Amino acid sequence: MPDDDDFVLGEPDPADETVSDDESGILKDANADPNLLTFVRDGERAIVGFNSKTVPDELCIAAYRSQLLKYVQDFGCKVLAFELAGVKILPSGMLGLLVTLKKRGTEVELLNPVPDIVEVLRITRLAPMFTIRPAAK
Repeated sequence: MPDDDDFVLGEPDPADETVSDDESGILKDANADPNLLTFVRDGERAIVGFNSKTVPDELCIAAYRSQLLKYVQDFGCKVLAFELAGVKILPSGMLGLLVTLKKRGTEVELLNPVPDIVEVLRITRLAPMFTIRPAAK
């Protein structure tokens, strides 16, 4: 099992099939920016950060999906906390990925989401699936 506390995703696996094997229905063959997502591990919890204020679009999310799931497995993460400070919108593919993680047994926390993201989660009835931690006032 890898022992690095900090982890940056690399290139997508070229052996991946074209369509994902989960319920997200997104493609797998998009190119990924290896520096977009970072992980800081704290025991069985990892904080996922976006090195941008823009969450990847549908195609790019697919490129990170298998690597994110592998990270969870390799490091034994029970909780993934997504730092969303400054992120204005979550594409539907990202919502699908969060649901996939939850269905596979990983607890998902959303840190510092803007009110619009919280509202989308409420309207789609996904909010109860995740722990939502708003910014301290």
